[in-house]
Amino acid sequence: MSDAFFAPRKAAAILDPAIATRNAGDEVIADAARRWIRKALPDHFLTTLPTHDKMGIRSHRLIRQAEYAIVGGSNILSSTLFTDRGWRVGLQDLLFVDKLILLAAGWRNYEKKPTPVTGMMLRRLLDKNAIHSVRDTHTKDMLASVGIENVVVTACVTMWQLTPDHIAEIPKKKGSSVVTTFSMRKPSPHDSHLIDILLKLYDRVYIWPQGFDDMAYVSQLSNGRAALLAPTLEAYDELLEADPSLDYLGIRLHAGIRALQKGVRSYIVSIDNRAAEISKDTNLPIVSRGASEEELRELVSMDYAPELQLPQNEIDIWMDQFKK
Repeated sequence: MSDAFFAPRKAAAILDPAIATRNAGDEVIADAARRWIRKALPDHFLTTLPTHDKMGIRSHRLIRQAEYAIVGGSNILSSTLFTDRGWRVGLQDLLFVDKLILLAAGWRNYEKKPTPVTGMMLRRLLDKNAIHSVRDTHTKDMLASVGIENVVVTACVTMWQLTPDHIAEIPKKKGSSVVTTFSMRKPSPHDSHLIDILLKLYDRVYIWPQGFDDMAYVSQLSNGRAALLAPTLEAYDELLEADPSLDYLGIRLHAGIRALQKGVRSYIVSIDNRAAEISKDTNLPIVSRGASEEELRELVSMDYAPELQLPQNEIDIWMDQFKK
């Protein structure tokens, strides 16, 4: 084909974690990523490509034709990228893709140093001249270990709108109802304990099944004691916007951040590296799994005044690189 066929268009290809997802939290990430990419590139055509499924000929062509190709967040990186099922990137992609820009990407788990194959793949896939955004210092350190240094820590893109003015509008006092979340993929005896505590602390308890397979698990936990929402982001948003006396306290990170976006008091139960590492960098309100009834009662009874520390300078650095 002619060079003109692959000449850059005024377009941005977004590698979107919400395509073929099993987790509505990916929709929260994709929504925020698109919002900020649109702000950075207001005149560009936006097209979306999968990360949870393999890219094909059309995806490769769109990446080559787009002026920019941006990986839109999520815990997409791992130390064994070639065999990991979170990001379905393979050797064929290395032939066609070498311009990806990370937006608030995170490392999947606490892992050993990336394998040599992972390092080779990342150095090939990622744009060598762009500034890459990662959600926490742990991810930055892992990338640095394979020689990728053009990285800034920006927190998760879902948090970028949580400015001091936004946080100041969130109610200070405890609500009379609460919405919580769990994960069938990471069950624990603490989950039943948390339901019992929330039923004591609040007049009404809602559960949002955020994951593809969560409904059966949360139904068992609830045992008719809590109201179950539909497993859709729309149903969750409707509750967040309709109940002014609502708090959030659950294990799903992006359910908690969505609550903050909607002006709802939010406490995230930390169960893995994601919330823990983001909290280290930003003071995101988290609580340990297995916290006692006394600890949770004291926490939710206090005036809500989280001192979030967004890395605004680093966010601006990432955004400003698209200015011509």
